Amino acid sequence: MHFDIDKTVNPQLLGLAWMLGTWQGEANGNWPGLGDFHVGCRVDFSSNGTRYMHYLCQTFWLDDDGLPSKPHRMETGFWFPHDDATVDVVLADADGWTEHYKGTVQGARVQLASEVVARIKTADEPYTGGSRLYGNVDGQLMWTWDCATTDVPLQPFLWATMNRTAVEVAGD
Repeated sequence: MHFDIDKTVNPQLLGLAWMLGTWQGEANGNWPGLGDFHVGCRVDFSSNGTRYMHYLCQTFWLDDDGLPSKPHRMETGFWFPHDDATVDVVLADADGWTEHYKGTVQGARVQLASEVVARIKTADEPYTGGSRLYGNVDGQLMWTWDCATTDVPLQPFLWATMNRTAVEVAGD
């Protein structure tokens, strides 16, 4: 899908402007004790005209008709791109942890790796870090998330292909 970058987008965000908008699709996953699974996925990247992007990702279990039936995961955060083609991402996960990622931006590809993870004492999982890859391939958002816990070394957890369903316009 072709889209024009709104002239009110902060110049600091231009390297990530291809991400702005709402993306929806389906994700596959695998985790020890859970095995293979399939979920729906929605990702929103938005801007209010400042130097950061807001991020919200929700995955949900699907019913027999492929419709959302109950929440799977939810996280939100902020992306801070820098002039040297790097990016800092600060996320909070509804399962009880926060995370700081550092990464690189190469065209329509962003690669992230955990720098710091902090968990509350009642966190659902003993999450210790991860890596992520976001890319625009033929107009679709491709996303992978590899995770590690105190019991499981870094391994693929979720991977998704999503279509843009709405284009973000700064200030909307």
